[in-house]
Amino acid sequence: MNHILKMRVVIVFVTLFTLLTASSFAQTVQDSLKRVLQQPGLTPEEQVMTRIRMGRALVDGSRKDAIASTQTALQMSRTLKDRKYEALAHSALVSLEYTAEDTALASHHLDSAFLFARESGDQLTLASVWYRKGWLENRTGKPHEAVKSFQESLKLGKGLPGNIYETNVYYNLASIYADWNDTETQYRYAKACLASALSRSDPDDICNGYQAMATSFEYQFNGDNSKRELLDSALYYNRKAIAIYEGNAPRISFHSMIALLALNTANLYDQYFPRTYRDSAQHYLDIALKIGKETDQQEVVASCYGMMSTFAMNDGNYNRASDLLLAGLIALKTYPAPDNRLMAHLMEALSDVAEKKGDLPKALEYAREYSKYYAKAYDVDRMAIAKKLEAQYQARQREQELVTLQEKAAFNRKLNIVYIGLIVACLVALVYLFRSYHFRLQNTIQQQKLLEKEKQDGELQIRLKEEEALRLQLEKQEAELQVRLQTEEAARLQAEQQLIQTQKEQLQKDLLAGTLQVEQKNELLESLQEKLREKAVQPDLAKQITRMIETHKRMDKNFETTRTEFENIHPEFFRKLQEKAGNSLTKLDLKHCSYISIGLSTKEIASHLGVAPKSILMSRYRIKQKLGLGKEEGLDAYLMAWRENNPLSEDAAG
Repeated sequence: MNHILKMRVVIVFVTLFTLLTASSFAQTVQDSLKRVLQQPGLTPEEQVMTRIRMGRALVDGSRKDAIASTQTALQMSRTLKDRKYEALAHSALVSLEYTAEDTALASHHLDSAFLFARESGDQLTLASVWYRKGWLENRTGKPHEAVKSFQESLKLGKGLPGNIYETNVYYNLASIYADWNDTETQYRYAKACLASALSRSDPDDICNGYQAMATSFEYQFNGDNSKRELLDSALYYNRKAIAIYEGNAPRISFHSMIALLALNTANLYDQYFPRTYRDSAQHYLDIALKIGKETDQQEVVASCYGMMSTFAMNDGNYNRASDLLLAGLIALKTYPAPDNRLMAHLMEALSDVAEKKGDLPKALEYAREYSKYYAKAYDVDRMAIAKKLEAQYQARQREQELVTLQEKAAFNRKLNIVYIGLIVACLVALVYLFRSYHFRLQNTIQQQKLLEKEKQDGELQIRLKEEEALRLQLEKQEAELQVRLQTEEAARLQAEQQLIQTQKEQLQKDLLAGTLQVEQKNELLESLQEKLREKAVQPDLAKQITRMIETHKRMDKNFETTRTEFENIHPEFFRKLQEKAGNSLTKLDLKHCSYISIGLSTKEIASHLGVAPKSILMSRYRIKQKLGLGKEEGLDAYLMAWRENNPLSEDAAG
């Protein structure tokens, strides 16, 4: 009976390696997660991750509630842009559905987790999904495939911050190599597990690392019992893990693992140490029993009561041994679904104790109960085996379908390559034909363009010749016009010169006539003056007449000066005055302007012209109007200034 219970402890202990993520969480963790979900302002991403952790915390209490919480997280993750949250939710459902004995659904969630992890492009998420794949493969009896998946997870997550799966990967690898009795590799991965845990300072991971090291030394000691230091090392790391638990109990999520560690430590003291160490064994049994009841671990509770009954039997205290076994039986019956195999073991132990006590009827009764529970356990085992075989069959069928699909995909790829080759060949042929047609078309178009250009060049040459002939004709006409204009200009100048000469001659005639008149008048005045001298006249009258004669002489002298100046006036002066007046000036106006320009006063001009001064003033007013002068502008000043600004000497006229 003692041997059976010890074997049961080892079986449960080894099972822990593969059930790490399915272990129950402390109530304080659940309460903490509930408080987090009640916090206002929690982002959708934080809500998804919190609900996933809540699902793991609820797994031992109620798998239904655990799955419901994780399904809610999955639904929420589908509204998020980042697909990694959906991948993590599917990954969490893998372990929950497998624990609920639905391997097919677990595999479906694993495929979905891979799909969304690859879509997200997040390397750490993909590493976590590879870890979950290895975990499922290890549980379904595929340790070699599991090792490959774990190695892929390590490769993807290496050096990434926040890689919380690295410790668990090393932990599971150590478990697999322990099953394969490869203690050297087991120790290497256990050491890596502890190093990874210590680097993260997480109490759960540190407990895992110490437990992995303890198991590694225990397996090495089982291989060579002469090396007691290996056993001491195993006990040392077990105690370290339990100490971490006792110092960080509120932060520990996997309390069930500590119960197994305490039970295994008690078993080591019982198996390899003398009876004097029973107190140490009992101390760790008490720890295991307390945590086992808190975490609803039937195996731990039954094993604790079994070991304590063994201690009582070794002491010859059969009644206490029987009471302890009955207490274990009562404890198991308190569970909603007690383990039939454990019940059978307890009934078998009770039958042995009753037989040793000499109570054969009780021994027979317990033996019958043993047979009944064993039959139930056998049926459950058969159902489990059947489910496992069904799962393996479905897995093989799925693998076969996958192989078929891969073969079909390979064939389709080859077929696609052929189709692609044909399409490429057709495209090349089409391109060749198109290029050939294009070249011919380009050649034809080029020839047409050359012909069109030659035609245009010919038309352009003809047009240029016509334009050149027209230009020469226009130049000829322009030259003829220039000759005509020059001829006309020469004729006009000649006519103007003739007119000027005529006007000059006429002016000279007028001046000569005026000179003769003046000479005659002077002669008359001189004779008149002599007569006055000869005859005695009144003195006053003689003086008056003499004064008048002197005045006329003075005027004649002035006229002589005026005549000389007037002869210097160029006819161009009169032409420009006519242009200014719009050819509205009369000959008398021109003569009047000439007198004004040489500086004669109004009275002098009136005397020269033989008119009254008033007439001269009227004539001046008309000339100002014809020249367009304002009221403020003086005619005398204008004509003198205009003559000075436009000097017209005889040299210039010539």
